[in-house]
Amino acid sequence: MLTLKHIQQRVTDAKQLQIVGTANATQKATCIEMSQYAGVIEYHPEELVITVKAGTRIEQLDKTLAEHQQATPFAIASGGSSTIGGAYAMGNSSLRDAILGIKIIDGQGRLLTFGGQVMKNVAGYDVSRLLVGSKGKFAIICEISIKVIPQTYQKQLHQRTVVQNKNTSPTRAGIEQGLKNIFDPNGIFI
Repeated sequence: MLTLKHIQQRVTDAKQLQIVGTANATQKATCIEMSQYAGVIEYHPEELVITVKAGTRIEQLDKTLAEHQQATPFAIASGGSSTIGGAYAMGNSSLRDAILGIKIIDGQGRLLTFGGQVMKNVAGYDVSRLLVGSKGKFAIICEISIKVIPQTYQKQLHQRTVVQNKNTSPTRAGIEQGLKNIFDPNGIFI
């Protein structure tokens, strides 16, 4: 079983390091298989907070939360092997908003904790949210605390429909074309 001490030692000993969720390693780098560091660390259903290890599969997280009629406020296609650490590394704005805290190991092998298990205002940088989408380039994400929501609320979020604006006036078309030329010529405005 992979432990934080083991991960720290691998980071300290490595000249080049590659973090993977499944066996996708290159031959040149020391590989840390984070899917081996998985499981629920703490779960407080009444507080709407769960802390999990980075290798925890999304479907296992969803199953654990469903036992208490709860869910994550973000949607990530699990695909069977997707992990919460991988989702965090790849980034997602709704996931970023649900992050309360993280435990990481930096490039020098130091174990660092940012945030916690409660919502609060912070002065300065919120590192736990800043690292969402960093693809593991700055640190190894080891543990993540996430705020969760009741399943009924999550279902309501997913049932909302997008209202289509049928206004095709020449003025609107001109404004849309101007914005497309500036920001994204292939963009679609609704």
